Amino acid sequence: MDEEVEDGIEDIFPSPEFPYDRQLLNYLSMQRNKLDGYLFFDLLATGIAAVSDAQDLYPPRDTTSLQDLYDHIAAANADILKKHCLLYYILKDYGSQRASDYVDSVLLPDAHKRLIDGVYALDRFQFQGAMKNLTHPSVRLQFTEKILSTLLKYCDDGPQYIRIYVAVTNPTLDTREATIMYLDALSRVSIFSALEFVRTTPPEDRAENYRMLIDFCLSHGPDSSAYQIANLPLAEEEEKIVLNYLATSPDATAKNILIVRELHRGHVDNAKKVAMSVHRQISVGTGKDKQWVAMAQKLKTNPRQLL
Repeated sequence: MDEEVEDGIEDIFPSPEFPYDRQLLNYLSMQRNKLDGYLFFDLLATGIAAVSDAQDLYPPRDTTSLQDLYDHIAAANADILKKHCLLYYILKDYGSQRASDYVDSVLLPDAHKRLIDGVYALDRFQFQGAMKNLTHPSVRLQFTEKILSTLLKYCDDGPQYIRIYVAVTNPTLDTREATIMYLDALSRVSIFSALEFVRTTPPEDRAENYRMLIDFCLSHGPDSSAYQIANLPLAEEEEKIVLNYLATSPDATAKNILIVRELHRGHVDNAKKVAMSVHRQISVGTGKDKQWVAMAQKLKTNPRQLL
């Protein structure tokens, strides 16, 4: 339903104030480029409030373009609450006090305020504030794939935040890309959680997801979770997929892991066969698995030796 904004532009945006200097304009342009051409504000304005060409309207470059932005929001075919949300987002550029006063004046519900606070923080890579608001039980936001991508690309704690975000909000991972990013994040945080997730994916995708999990672990380096593959509790069919993929992988660490896994399972003869088939120098393990890799090194150097 199309509802008019009660206040005019002069009531909402005080004329002497205009925060969009060159520095802020350049910063928001840079952020939009990092986010593949669309801020989360753009997606909200277009997808929820039916404001067309939001990426061309925000941020305003002068008072004339501010008027144009306001007019598009005011004329949008959307309910008044959605318009208030967009105006609140813009007012946050004017400072926390001005934005807070607007929330009070229009009685913006807490859930909607939290949504906009989260989106505003996400657009500016203020990830702690974004997660605090977007994981609140009252908040629901679309664009899951873009959220996961942003966290994975630009947040140091992205994998952990992704794990928390998906666990708390339970979004539908309805695209292949979203599934891949979530699996990537889990592989960096807990390979066992990643394995449990793979088991919930559609049967037709499961074998590929097991292989992808191995690739992710290997790509993080031998000092990460890669050697934990050797300890995964796998069912018979899972075992076949994992062992076959490790055996055919060109990655040297994959062969080390395969030897270690066979040793863990008590299959010394199989471990010997792997060691005899590989002529590269085995890499050195670290941490808890160092002794197992050392055994694999010894076995590879002298595969006829009985351990």
